[in-house]
Amino acid sequence: MAKYIFFIDESGDQDLDRFRAGISTKGSEPFLVFGGALIVASERESLEEQLQAIQERIGKNTLHCSDLNHLQRSFYARSAKNMHFLAFGAVSKKATVGGYKSEIEGPQQAEYYYNKCAQYLLERIADFAKVNEIKPEDIRIVFEKKGKHNYEQLRNFISRIRTDPAPKYRSSKVLRHIDPRMIEAVAKNDDRLLCLADLVAHAIFVSLSETKTNFGIPEQRYFREIKPKFWCDPKTGRIAKWGIKFIKGPVAMELRGETMRMVNKLYKPNEALIKK
Repeated sequence: MAKYIFFIDESGDQDLDRFRAGISTKGSEPFLVFGGALIVASERESLEEQLQAIQERIGKNTLHCSDLNHLQRSFYARSAKNMHFLAFGAVSKKATVGGYKSEIEGPQQAEYYYNKCAQYLLERIADFAKVNEIKPEDIRIVFEKKGKHNYEQLRNFISRIRTDPAPKYRSSKVLRHIDPRMIEAVAKNDDRLLCLADLVAHAIFVSLSETKTNFGIPEQRYFREIKPKFWCDPKTGRIAKWGIKFIKGPVAMELRGETMRMVNKLYKPNEALIKK
C-alpha cells in the first residue's frame, strides 16, 4: 500500500486557439494551472475530519473553491495552512506555448496540452521523491477526473518519457521516481481530499489572473495564506523550481506589476520553510 497520496486538480482551460491576450480582449483564460497536494496516507482520516470541521464552520457541503465566496475561500485557505500536506504547482501561459502548438495541432490538441502541463507538475513530485528517497510505488497519484480526458493516454505518455534514453529535456529524467501505474482519476465528489488540490490550483490561478472583473488586480490572498505549504529548497526556502514550476519562466510570461513582484519573490531565498 502506498505511503503517500498526491492529489491533482487544474484551474483554467486547454483552449490554445482563442485565449485572451489582455484584460480588454475576449477569449478563454490565458493560463492553465495545475495544483497538487501531497499527504501521508495514514493521516487521511485526520485530514478528512479537519476538512469536515471547516465545512461545518462555513456552512457549506463542499470545499471546492468555485462553490465558495471570497470570505469562505479566505477562511478555508487560512485553515488549510495548519493542515499537514505539501503543495505543488505548475503554471503555463498559453501565449508562451509557441511552436509546441503546431506539434500537437489536431483533434487531440487539448488532451496533449493537458498531459504536457501535467508532466511538469509530476516532475515536481518526482523530484521531491528523489530528494527524499521515496520509492515510486509509495506514491499514489490521484487526478480529479476531467470530463472525457483519456488518463490511460496520460499514463502511456509519462511511461514513454521516463524511459526515453535521450529525452528532449533533461528534467524529464526525474520522472523515473514515480510510477505511471500509480496514476488514477476519480470524480471530484468521490474523494474529499481532492479539494486540497483544488485549493492549491485555484489559489495560484487567481493570483495571476487579470480580468475586467477584478480591474486587472489579481486576487493573491489565498496564495499568500497557503504559500508556507509549498515544497521549497530546504536550505534557502526558495519555492520556484521546487514546489512551483513556471513553464518558460516569469520573464517569457511577460508578467507585470504586483503579479511579477509576487512571482519574483518565489525565486528568491526566504524563510518560509515547510514545517508540519
